[in-house]
This record gives sequence, structure tokens and C-alpha cells, in this order.
Amino acid sequence: MIPRLCYITDGRRGTGGRPLAEVIQQAARGGVELVILRERTLLGGEYGALIEALLPLREQGLLLAISRRLDLARAYGLDGVHLAADAVPVREARAWLGPDALIGYSAHSAPEARAARAEGASYVTLSPIYPTSSKPGSPGRGRAWLAESTRGLGVPVLALGGLTPARTHEVLEAGAWGIAAVAAIGAAADVGQASREFRKALLENTT
Repeated sequence: MIPRLCYITDGRRGTGGRPLAEVIQQAARGGVELVILRERTLLGGEYGALIEALLPLREQGLLLAISRRLDLARAYGLDGVHLAADAVPVREARAWLGPDALIGYSAHSAPEARAARAEGASYVTLSPIYPTSSKPGSPGRGRAWLAESTRGLGVPVLALGGLTPARTHEVLEAGAWGIAAVAAIGAAADVGQASREFRKALLENTT
């Protein structure tokens, strides 16, 4: 089953000076089910060391994916990859990693999401739903856009962009399967507590 709560790392937006591995560990303890590593500045050896530090968390049930890097996903036996329009096509990633790999895709329109589904994506993120610090000046696409984009899509959607626990019910009502967060989890003063609040909101609105 596709996870409902995802944390996407982003070194540019920081972790409050805390080691990333520590932040991810706290997020996992708080209820995050899937972590997507999106560390664009890390070199291969640095990335490998980070992944190795996180592998024990997979034994505790955390799913671990990586943005774009099919080579590292395969080398370390990760659960999958997360792709975008300028990355390797979904169909090629599926062929390379196999039928059981978790392959996500960052979509910004319904046609883009449908194309990813047709090529074999396991899930898509749709963004930005609300205003977010990563896209200053953008008002977000809104709930109506999310509802229209998810209608008849046929693949699980993780809503992304400006999400908070209080907004969780809104995106679920609009058709999202779950949520993905970046700074709302990684940059939170208490990562574990932020994750628990998201998890609680998801449970309250999916049972």
C-alpha cells in the first residue's frame, strides 16, 4: 500500500542545523512512513554514507526512496525513486528497478499526472496546493484544482505544498490519498511532534 505520510528532504531549506539522519529518525518515530531523499548537493560518497546510516530504519518499517538517483536506489536496495519531468522517464525507471519498486512522480497538472500513471508510476505528488516558502509569491493551486486533478486519475496522489495538520482534511476531501511535507516536518522545532500531528490528522480523516 502507498504510504499516506511522506517527508521529502531538501538540504537547501535546512534542518535547523541538525544532522539530516537525526531529523529523519525523529520523523520516522513520529509516524512518517516514506522518506524521499532529495539532497542535490551531496556527492556520491556522501550520499552513500547517509543512506547507510538510514538503512536500519528500513528494518523498522520506514520506506526509503531517493530523488532521481536510480543508481543509488539499486546499489543500496532502496524502496524506490522519485522522478520529475527532467529526470529519467517513469517507464525506464520501472524497467530498471522492477515491478515492485516504489516509483513516484512530481506532477503539476492533471495531464502530467495521467502520463506518469500510464508509464507505471506508483503514485504522484501534486503541487503546490497552498502557498509555500519554496515558491515565494505563488498563491498555490488550491483545493478546487486538486479535486479536479484527482478526479478519475487512477493513481494515489500525495498533496504537497504548504500543508499543515489543520489542512489535512481539506486535501483528503479533495481526493488526495495522503500528504507530503518538506519544511513543515524537517524544519519543525520538534520534528517528532510535527510528524505525530500530521499522522493524527491523517488517521482522524481516513477512518
